[in-house]
Amino acid sequence: MCAFFDLELFVCRGMIVMRGQSRNFHVVLAGKVFHMRKTLILAGILAAALALRTATAQQKAAPERQPATPGIAIDARPTEQARQEDEKAIRDVADAFLQAYNSKNAKSLAALFVSTGEIVSETGKSFQGREAIEREFAAIFQEHPKARIQVVVQSIRFIGPTLAIEDGLTTVTEESDQQIERSRYMVVQVKQDGKWQMASARDFADEAALPAEELRQLEWLIGEWVDESPDALVITSYRWDAKHDAIMSHFAVQVHGRPVTTGTQRIGWDPQAKKLHSWVFDAAGGFSEGVWTRTGNQWLIKMTGVTADGLAASATNTITRVTKDRATWQSRDRVIGDKTEQNLDKITIVRKPPMPQAANGTSKRSAGESK
Repeated sequence: MCAFFDLELFVCRGMIVMRGQSRNFHVVLAGKVFHMRKTLILAGILAAALALRTATAQQKAAPERQPATPGIAIDARPTEQARQEDEKAIRDVADAFLQAYNSKNAKSLAALFVSTGEIVSETGKSFQGREAIEREFAAIFQEHPKARIQVVVQSIRFIGPTLAIEDGLTTVTEESDQQIERSRYMVVQVKQDGKWQMASARDFADEAALPAEELRQLEWLIGEWVDESPDALVITSYRWDAKHDAIMSHFAVQVHGRPVTTGTQRIGWDPQAKKLHSWVFDAAGGFSEGVWTRTGNQWLIKMTGVTADGLAASATNTITRVTKDRATWQSRDRVIGDKTEQNLDKITIVRKPPMPQAANGTSKRSAGESK
């Protein structure tokens, strides 16, 4: 059968049409076709070709009609108002998650998921179904009874009328707003029976976290601290560096009222090890570095270094925050050279009180205060 893409191929189809209509004007003599018939046939072919081209062009220009499906509208796109209502409902789910987490209600939290919902941790560990989700969060709440969460919904993308992807950030803190975890998350939200629920929630490590955000867990150290015993006095001060990406420390040691040594310390974030890291230098020429690991309000510091005499040294130090203005420090597993040193008992350090105000009752105004 002839295709019809240009005028020459239209002629082929036109000849077929004319054969079907040739009885109206054909004349045959001894198997020869008269010139009149040739002229009429040629004219008919051209007319048919032009008619077919016009009809084909009109067919292409006309919109394709879709067969109607009973009970289903052709245009099922939600209205702007419906989309806004769906987004609000999804944000309400995120807010309900926050409320359930901070009230330590594992059952209410699990009810925000579909019956076959799942959660996946940063390490890839997953929990399937509401009962498993409830058990996991109940264990978290038992381990961290004072933990609170903040949720920031960054975006909601609708894949269809009943499916959406929610992205955001979560920050978990304990008492005194000390940050213990910050991560990105993605939630698959589904709409069932007119209600939005979570089908899957996954946490991701926040690779873009700034060093200052990781260092916030030690922000309580900022200020001056005193460790005073009958024999020695140690005064240590902590402050942020200019860019807030490290904590700087200076310490001075006195024994029986006489200065013994001084030194500096820098605490920063190690982006490769994903841990806090510190470096200490004393006035005598010794130095050390430490890797910090946190468990609740306690920090374990694995120290290695070299004394001023050139001997290798190592120790495990522990700092425990007791209250806002009180902490304890302990050192064990102490080795210098090839000799094991005695462990140091727990020492209490306290925040140095502020300087008393001037006699006239006024205090010096900081540079940031208005006049």
